[in-house]
Amino acid sequence: MSNEKIFNTQVVSLSDLRDYTFVIPTYQRPYVWQDEQIKKLLDDFYLSLINNESVYYVSTILTKEESNVAELIDGQQRFTSLWLIAFSFQSLGIKTQLTDFIMKGDQLKLNFEIRDEVKDYLEFLIDRKVDSRHKNQEHIDSQPYLKNIARRLVFIKSYLEQKLKQENKQKLIEFGDFIYNKVFLVKNKTPLSTDLNKLFSTINSAGVQLEQTDIIKANLLKRLDDKVLYSKIWESCENMNDFFERNVRRSFPTSNWEELVNFENYMSFNKDIFKYEIDTVDSQSVSIFTIEDLQEVEIYNIEQSNNVDEKKRTSEEVYCRSIINFGQLLLHTYRIYLFRNNKEDFTQTFHISNIIEIFKELEQSPTEEIKSFFLLLWDVRYMFDKYIIKWLSDSNTKQETLEIVNINLNSEGYYTRTKYEKSNALMLQSVLYFTGDYLRQYWLTSYLYYLLEKHDNLPGNSEVHSKSLESMDNILSLNDDLTDKELTRKLMSDTEINLNVNLEVELKKAKGTGFKHYWFQKLEYVLWKNWDKNNDHKFYNFRISSKNSVEHIYPQNPENRLEHPIISDIILHGFGNLTLLSVAQNSEYSNKSVSVKKSIFKEKSEQYDSLKSFHIFSYDEWNEASIKDHEEKMIRLLSDHYQNK
Repeated sequence: MSNEKIFNTQVVSLSDLRDYTFVIPTYQRPYVWQDEQIKKLLDDFYLSLINNESVYYVSTILTKEESNVAELIDGQQRFTSLWLIAFSFQSLGIKTQLTDFIMKGDQLKLNFEIRDEVKDYLEFLIDRKVDSRHKNQEHIDSQPYLKNIARRLVFIKSYLEQKLKQENKQKLIEFGDFIYNKVFLVKNKTPLSTDLNKLFSTINSAGVQLEQTDIIKANLLKRLDDKVLYSKIWESCENMNDFFERNVRRSFPTSNWEELVNFENYMSFNKDIFKYEIDTVDSQSVSIFTIEDLQEVEIYNIEQSNNVDEKKRTSEEVYCRSIINFGQLLLHTYRIYLFRNNKEDFTQTFHISNIIEIFKELEQSPTEEIKSFFLLLWDVRYMFDKYIIKWLSDSNTKQETLEIVNINLNSEGYYTRTKYEKSNALMLQSVLYFTGDYLRQYWLTSYLYYLLEKHDNLPGNSEVHSKSLESMDNILSLNDDLTDKELTRKLMSDTEINLNVNLEVELKKAKGTGFKHYWFQKLEYVLWKNWDKNNDHKFYNFRISSKNSVEHIYPQNPENRLEHPIISDIILHGFGNLTLLSVAQNSEYSNKSVSVKKSIFKEKSEQYDSLKSFHIFSYDEWNEASIKDHEEKMIRLLSDHYQNK
């Protein structure tokens, strides 16, 4: 092969890229990352720092380079996010090495080809040292290449400000240095002669990418004789962004579907029911493509669904998005497998980047144990699909909401998916999802184990199961001696767990924005569960959602001090005067008066931002006495919940 066709691959840290500038080419889509994705990335970086991990691999980028100017062909979403994080550190005055990633000389390190509005905006921020609220919001929202960048900057700054209140500034400096020196990317450099538009199009169309889970699959299948069968079991489970029964239909197309009219028949794998035809190609091998092979890959057309009435939609026309990826499901399943087989939990950090090392022990196990893991994976995936929340897109608005989904067979022989009404199960799982570690969701290990043992074929929104999840959650929230990984292992056994956190003492501290977001979301769940105003449409539309900003209702620095005399810090920063909002909602409130905040809250016609806020704004006056009264009522509600009253 000539050097003109060779792709050069390097593993690099951000510090290794100090002499480069990067260009986002015109054919790239706008920046689309949301707060949830940024939070996942930042949480993972921070946990790696706390765990003293020496290296963190974040992603792969594909570049075309000339004279230290690199055009980003692939990987621009995550790479742009890294730049925004670096800028946010600088804007908060945190002097860390990461800020060297912002500029090269007097030029931005990241440029958007022909997107002058983005370049102008970023230069405006650097020169003026102000954040996005100092530019006209309508102008920002009208620019597709700009609006998400501006919104994510607000979120990242809020995230770091929260960390500053929880940790000392030196820890934030260490955090920035960690991202700069210990976060690594795999940089693939294309030959200069490469047709970039063609390559970019081929990458997006073919979707050729070897995941770490593919390597584990190949290593496990090497030990088995019936590779095709177990490969298809694996394939039925691995597409987390589709429903289980639909995956099974693709993997086992010659099954007798008349025997599968009830979804419960999918519960455990039965080779006498689930059948396939052996392909003429060698399906026992795993192919690894090189970048050079991309142009040879066959592109399959996906049949487009026709628009039909919602009531007539088949399962083939309804799509979902999982709250975890397949690698995470494998790790939860493996933890259950180890517990069931009286083996110690794996010692490595629960993270997809460690998954190959974690599974080495299983790869060396007897074949019958490997087979039992595949069968357990099937069972876990079934339970996950039936009982665990997932993102579902509304066919009209295209907006996603978290749902637990029911399944039925229609007259045409298709499974139909319908949303259950909002339930305790949906709301509590939403609390755990939004307040837990996005990249691990430890609670799933113990809850999936419980479901495997005690599901009793109850419906997905079962009150029996939600009660059990409540008990697990209460234990997880009132113990700070053990890690979540250790606790969820113990929850699978009958081991007594010491509850060393005093709820009332914890919530009566004047922590201000230092309160764990969990307590606000947990209170939302308890308020929702005990709501007695069921004809209220704003309550009916209420959902527990992602919120990351603690707001003082009685303002810390009021615009009108005469209207808001100074109150004691214990009251001002106490749980009673606080509510949890999204960053956007928080910016609406800012330091406005209580009366203005109350008007903003009541003017929203669709749903309540917060049920705690509803109770706050039900008081005629918001002063020291009412704040204290509200706090006592909310803590009493939570205490009663923990005592099963």
